[in-house]
Amino acid sequence: MTGTSTPAEGLRERKKRLTRATLARNARQMFRERGFDQVTVAEIASSADVSVKTLFVYFASKEDLVFADENVLLDRIRERIAGRPAGTSLAEVVRRLAHDLVADGTGDDTEGMGAFTELIGDIPALHSRLQLMWERYEQALSDIIAAETGTEPLDPRTRAAAALLILPFRVLTSSDVRAHTRDDQVGEWIDTCFDLVDTGLAGAPGPRSVRPHTVQEKR
Repeated sequence: MTGTSTPAEGLRERKKRLTRATLARNARQMFRERGFDQVTVAEIASSADVSVKTLFVYFASKEDLVFADENVLLDRIRERIAGRPAGTSLAEVVRRLAHDLVADGTGDDTEGMGAFTELIGDIPALHSRLQLMWERYEQALSDIIAAETGTEPLDPRTRAAAALLILPFRVLTSSDVRAHTRDDQVGEWIDTCFDLVDTGLAGAPGPRSVRPHTVQEKR
């Protein structure tokens, strides 16, 4: 049987991908150096040798430049869920990933979660965009949970379960928590949050692998 191969990326597609990546990378660097509000869209476009009109073909808003890689974490969550050992709950999978993200960011971290939240800072427009990102994550996890449990994504327990799984990330990226939490306290925050998530997921729908495996099934 002949295997299928992924079509090679064409020159046009490669140029578009590289242009988008360059715009996002240059924007993040400028924002870090000078602050989000002090950098104009025209400057970002010029840094990649494109027009402002072209920039808006790739990004709908200036805020979206900060969130160019917003689905990277979601993709990692999906991968961990899909590859988890049998009997491992979703909460435990996401908890382990959260700890791994902290460990990954202990070195020279310019593109990780720490740098991302630092870039957002206290800028209201970016905080609003961050909340939209988490809402999209919750919607995606609702689809995953629904597929595993035979429920609907908008079943209240399914949707609430998805929200609970994202809740620790919402908490850890909130401005007040970031401002008053030392790096050596983040692991404790993660475990405390996920302990509460485990409790909340005890009433989640579907198979045991979705629920916390430390909780007895109701008879």
